[in-house]
Amino acid sequence: MEVDLFYPDMLAQIGRYAFQQGIQIEVYSSADSYFDWAKVRFTEKFRDKIAINRRDEASIQLGYHEQFVTVFDGYVVSPFSGVEQNEIVLKDDMILLEDTIITNTFLDATPQEILSFCLNKAGIQNVQLTTRIFPKKSVVPIRQKNVIAVIEAIHAIWGIKERFFFADGIFYWGQEPKQSYIYTFEYAENIISLRRADGLWELETVSAPFIRHSNLIRVNHPQVTGEFAVKKTVFRTNDNGFIRTNIYF
Repeated sequence: MEVDLFYPDMLAQIGRYAFQQGIQIEVYSSADSYFDWAKVRFTEKFRDKIAINRRDEASIQLGYHEQFVTVFDGYVVSPFSGVEQNEIVLKDDMILLEDTIITNTFLDATPQEILSFCLNKAGIQNVQLTTRIFPKKSVVPIRQKNVIAVIEAIHAIWGIKERFFFADGIFYWGQEPKQSYIYTFEYAENIISLRRADGLWELETVSAPFIRHSNLIRVNHPQVTGEFAVKKTVFRTNDNGFIRTNIYF
């Protein structure tokens, strides 16, 4: 698959505003975290001219030639008024689960049945839950827990540990998104730098919005060659306004 990696584009939609310049972005996605998060910093051009509320919808898209891929989709964590403030923090749909409080007693229930009930209360419709068969528990009382705490309670009660996260608006618990293509990163072509950091390889490349944590990538480099699972991705604009992607594997 050929992808022209020159002249990257960016589009950030936050509440009623759309930005293609005048901001800096950082987007973090890790297989070790149940949520993705992002920062958006505003230049003085916008700082005193916008007002953003908590839970305003937000998305960040990167791409080429106006062909965008969403690298973050979620909500504003705290309001922005521009007074002694130059950035906002965003969190993905997990904020809906954190804000939804559950009080209920579940009878003869499986983990999937409890989780489906809680996700429905949080307004989450697109879900992929593991098809593993678990024994039913006769009584599972839940008192004033948010959905994240309910998931942790499910894990403790059944003695299990399933990964859970959102990807492309779908909630996954014990399942993984399907990957249709393995992208290749080549020495002296689309690899800017490659180094070892904290036990992982850190590959810096240009804007690569099609790479997500847990994806497989192919790397051809004198230091390391092969197929690897991505542990973390970071998308950011640098001081010169260029978009860079750091891939950790």
